[in-house]
Formats: sequence, structure tokens, C-alpha cells
Amino acid sequence: MKLTTSKGKTFDVNWIDGPTITSGDVVLQMKDSRKLSKIAADFEGVESLKRESETQGNKEWIGYTVLQSISRRLDGTVLISLNKGE
Repeated sequence: MKLTTSKGKTFDVNWIDGPTITSGDVVLQMKDSRKLSKIAADFEGVESLKRESETQGNKEWIGYTVLQSISRRLDGTVLISLNKGE
């Protein structure tokens, strides 16, 4: 599936959804071998995220500007959490 940010960047993502019940974060997972600091720069301060997916449907999240967390798993996937912050 494709994810496009308000910064004009498009990424292939494994999945994205939210807000979660516990934290209210939008969470996504993608494969990206770049340094986490480079990936973080692409997501920090985004104003909107748009998902295009034939299986999960299209969806848009607005206002998730705070990069809550970013980490790389052992399998090489990157997990990103974004929050609205207040």
C-alpha cells in the first residue's frame, strides 16, 4: 500500500492504522534501510497522511504532527508512531 505525507513524500508501507485506543497514535510499519534520523525527518511535523490500499481502503489522518517514536526491528522493518500532541 502507498502512504503519502503532506510533505509530498510517498512510501510503500506494510500497514498503517489508528488512532490506537490506548495512546491515540497512528502507527505504521515499513521497510526502510536508511538511518532512523533520515526517516524521522520525513515524518516529523507532517500535517496529514493519506493511505491508498486496495485491501484496507483509502484513509486520511490529519493533525498527527508529533513523531512519538521510531524504531527498527530485527527483521529490518521500521515502526513509527505519530501523535496529535497538545
